Amino acid sequence: MLACRAFVLPILLCLISLSAFGQSTKPVQNIERLRARLQELVNAFPGTMGVAVRDIATGQQISINGDRQFPMASAYKIPILVEVFRQAEAGKFSLDDRVELTAADRTLGSGVLTLMAPGLKPTIRDLALLMIILSDNQATDILLTKVGAENVTATMRKLGLNNIRVDRTTFELIRDYLALMDESAASKTKQQLMNRPQLNTSSPERVAKADAEFAKIMKDVASPDDMAKLLDLIVKGKAASEDSCRQMMTIMNRQQFNHRLPRYLPEGTGFAHKTGTIGSTTNDAGVMFIRGNPIALVVFTVDKRASRGEVEEQMGRLARVVYDFFDAVK
Repeated sequence: MLACRAFVLPILLCLISLSAFGQSTKPVQNIERLRARLQELVNAFPGTMGVAVRDIATGQQISINGDRQFPMASAYKIPILVEVFRQAEAGKFSLDDRVELTAADRTLGSGVLTLMAPGLKPTIRDLALLMIILSDNQATDILLTKVGAENVTATMRKLGLNNIRVDRTTFELIRDYLALMDESAASKTKQQLMNRPQLNTSSPERVAKADAEFAKIMKDVASPDDMAKLLDLIVKGKAASEDSCRQMMTIMNRQQFNHRLPRYLPEGTGFAHKTGTIGSTTNDAGVMFIRGNPIALVVFTVDKRASRGEVEEQMGRLARVVYDFFDAVK
């Protein structure tokens, strides 16, 4: 696994240049060759994979199952991030406002805030950072409760993204998944679930059935194509103000989980992204910078019939194919 990439300057320079660019950049030739190679990788994947590749400078794109809606899992923290910055711009709150954490804020799943003593007072900006770079679920639920899931979805519609929707807090999302394995989870409180109650989740058959059923729920879903478009809008400074978009890219570039798409990229490659994981869903979505050229790459998966490590390995190899193709373009 490559070290965390903190190459913020190329991203800022790219944002500056893209804010005024049109379609004058010469299109990449032989894009069909890349499409054919990616189709081979998708066909060989032990499950269902959706891929979107978007050359942000030229507008050229590749879509394989790109219009299909997949569970986003924690990749849904990207649209939440956009809404947080947009509401801050609108004056509903300041990114420098502090939020006192309480015991009631603790929740299930990933992150570090749940391990902290009550009374900590991070800023909204701190919470946004933790939500992305450590996929902190407590930070996410505080922010999502503040901005409103319905407002996140409404903003996606305003941006022309009809295949991205946000519906539930991470607690609700995880509880719904657990309830597919054991119905008693649906009636349990956050505290009860955090106290590790005895749930009937150990049967491989139950887990497989829950994974399949969870993937059919049309909540907190997105298509790879629309996620790539959202990333495009962030890079171009159009998802919010240019300054907000720069800050969002800086946050995503500080991602600490780099064992999926960035896995085999050359050291020093800028890659601003967000992962997502639940059940059979293993996702990654972001923007890689190849010679300063921003390429949006989204890979969503469900119904995997391989270990998560094997899926991450395949995602890393796919990303390297994309990198090598664009790196070879003269």
